[in-house]
Amino acid sequence: MQVMLGSVVSLKSGGQLMTVEKFGEHADARCSQFVDMAIQREWSALIALQPQGPPKAGVASGAKKVVK
Repeated sequence: MQVMLGSVVSLKSGGQLMTVEKFGEHADARCSQFVDMAIQREWSALIALQPQGPPKAGVASGAKKVVK
């Protein structure tokens, strides 16, 4: 699977799912993710990224289902 604009990726070493926003001039990409209800953007080397499938609903949010 190839990393393209809009791809969902993670670092090969682990971590949160991120979305690729922009490619740089030095084999890197700017990726964004939500941290504490705010968007965070970071540059990462393409070699350090691995493509992921899109998250399933409710899995990545950490929200607990409330049963009444």
